[in-house]
This record gives sequence, C-alpha cells and structure tokens, in this order.
Amino acid sequence: MGDAMSGPLRKLARLLVSLGQASAEVSAHPDDSAQLRYRPMSLPPDWLEALREHHEFILTTLADAGGSVPPGDSYVLGERLGTADELGLPTHPGSAAWLIAVGESVGARR
Repeated sequence: MGDAMSGPLRKLARLLVSLGQASAEVSAHPDDSAQLRYRPMSLPPDWLEALREHHEFILTTLADAGGSVPPGDSYVLGERLGTADELGLPTHPGSAAWLIAVGESVGARR
C-alpha cells in the first residue's frame, strides 16, 4: 500500500521541519502581507525555491495559526507545540518550534 501523503505535501513537510531545525523563522512581510519574510536571510537555494512554491499555504497557515492546520494532524501539532512550550522554546507562529510542529503535523497526514 502506498504512502497517502502526496509529493507536494511531503516536500512541504520536509521544508518546514528543515527550516525549524536550522532555527529559521518565517513570517508575513510587515510591508506586504502577500510576501514571506524569513530569517536568516541567506537560505539554501532549494529552500528558497520551496518557500516560493508553498508561500500561499505558509501565509495562510501563519494567518490561521489560532486554528488547526488544514491538511495536518491536530494531535501531532498540539503535542509538538506543548513539548516545545514545556522546554521554554518560543512557539509563536513562524518560530523554529512552530515550523517543526506544523511540518510534522503535515507529515503525519494519513
């Protein structure tokens, strides 16, 4: 039986987890909410390409951070954010811990 997660979602999940593991942060640009802002500003070219490819999903997820991640597993999201919070890590939308939690949540989709 094949993996139920599509190629684009798998790529998105890996990107978000990789960004979080690299301690990157992502947010809507303060001057243009239709664009992403990320730190550090120098990211690998393949990550930049993937950010461009998935920017609509990321912006929507950042904007809807109070709700659930549409294609993700809400249990995984809550568990990962709770663990990060207990460790005293920042968990605000776009933070490294949040990116990992959302990426793992999307990756857990069955």
